[in-house]
Amino acid sequence: MSNPFEDAVDSVYDKNPAGFQDAVSAILADKLKERIGVEKVAVAQSFLNEPESEDYEEQEEVADEEV
Repeated sequence: MSNPFEDAVDSVYDKNPAGFQDAVSAILADKLKERIGVEKVAVAQSFLNEPESEDYEEQEEVADEEV
C-alpha cells in the first residue's frame, strides 16, 4: 500500500491536481477514522461509568436551581 503523503508530494511535482486532491482526501479520511475510533471509546467509557439514573424529580430540582 502506498503512502498518501508521498502520493500528495508526487502529485504536486507531476502537476496533477486531481491526484493531490485524492491523496489529501485519503489522509483526512484516515485521520477522521482514527478520531472517530477514539471518540467511540470515550463515549462508551463515559456511558458505562455514569451513575445509575436518579429520580426525575431530583433532576428537575437541580435544573430549576441553576436557572
